[in-house]
Amino acid sequence: MIAFDSVSREEMEAMCTPMHCIISPTPIGGRGASKRLSSSTHTKNNENITLAADIESTLAPALAPTPVTMTGALYLGSMAAAHDVDLLRTHKIAHLVQVLEVPWMPAPDNTEFACYRIDIEDTSSAKLQPHLEEACDYIRTTLSRGENVLVHCQQGVSRSASIVIAYLIREHSLSYDAAFDIVRQRRRCIKPNAGFIKTLREWESDCNQCKMIPRAASR
Repeated sequence: MIAFDSVSREEMEAMCTPMHCIISPTPIGGRGASKRLSSSTHTKNNENITLAADIESTLAPALAPTPVTMTGALYLGSMAAAHDVDLLRTHKIAHLVQVLEVPWMPAPDNTEFACYRIDIEDTSSAKLQPHLEEACDYIRTTLSRGENVLVHCQQGVSRSASIVIAYLIREHSLSYDAAFDIVRQRRRCIKPNAGFIKTLREWESDCNQCKMIPRAASR
């Protein structure tokens, strides 16, 4: 539950905005996106700025079934964005990653939108880790095909933000802090709960260990 009396005007404006673009469409092998991202990202240290500048230009199309010239765009938002069909069509979003436990919400009957559902509550005790691998795989596959994705929860603050941060940690070798800074620059209201933060820091460590295994084996 968000205490609105402690929310800044900037955060409130972001929360009232249905969605924000986290990673823009990028030409395969192009360098223009690197410049666009670094110029719009102001993080706490030079390391984070360098990491941020590499995000969009290193999204590999390895899983694309057919040649594509652009990667897809990754959006983060609220349920309001998911229910705004015109908004989704305007931004050519055909894939929704829904991170929420809302039993009363019916599955979309519009076949133009593919939905990947993660049933999880926004509580510190909720088990986020079991969902991360498959969610990141789904996002990576979709973006690699040049298709746009919206990751959303109810408010676009904690659950969906955590999934996007996990994706940046795994796919772009970022620390939790660097990934958080990048996402927050685009959607100022994000605030993963304490349990999710702990899980994401552990996820960062797990991802780093996985990348070390091939190197150790090759020696």
